[in-house]
Amino acid sequence: MGSVIKCYHRSVDKSVIIYETITGNILHILSQHTRYVTTCALPPNLPLLASGSMDKTVNIWQLDHGTCVKEHRVESRSRSNIEDWSEDEVSAWLSAEGLTDLVHIFKVNNIDGKELLNLTKESLANDLKIESLGLRNKVVRKIEELKIRLESTSCSIPDEFLCPITRELMRDPVIASDGYSYERMAIENWISNKKRSSPMTNLPLQSLMLTPNRTLKMAINRWFEIQETFNKPT
Repeated sequence: MGSVIKCYHRSVDKSVIIYETITGNILHILSQHTRYVTTCALPPNLPLLASGSMDKTVNIWQLDHGTCVKEHRVESRSRSNIEDWSEDEVSAWLSAEGLTDLVHIFKVNNIDGKELLNLTKESLANDLKIESLGLRNKVVRKIEELKIRLESTSCSIPDEFLCPITRELMRDPVIASDGYSYERMAIENWISNKKRSSPMTNLPLQSLMLTPNRTLKMAINRWFEIQETFNKPT
């Protein structure tokens, strides 16, 4: 039986560490992302690791018997290529979104990226036999959020204008004690769920005070006005 492993993403140095929980030994350090790493996930019963980054990519890694990571990168896809996602990549996305209970159902029904984007509440109920209305609504909501991120990427919103938590354009940016800016509602929800660590560094927040980032808000508003002017029909 393989060793129990865990992963820990270090946003600041753009790396992911794989280590053994019993000994604490570092098994591998993944450092292929070019921007901050914001999330990582280990799907159940699959020898895969998914790492997401502000460089707009999700890297899928093949685990070797649950003890180490192969030297090569299995796949690196831009969010704009979700239609090309494999079934394993969809499984990794489900795990990252807190929908691990659905991984087996999606695998059995051969749901790849193209199928994922076309799922509806009706198909989730009739084809995938997901009985819970709340769960169906959650899946559809997550898919819609995925589509919104696709649209955001296509219009080239500067990374610094996107909330690190929601990956959406900020309207009310605030600075947390970790020095990073977040959408106010997103970081307030993060803290209210008793997460007292930084979403970006995983280190404890020294203070829960949030300071309005007026300079960033003005820059976002100016950018938004320029986009509206540029896209206005002539």
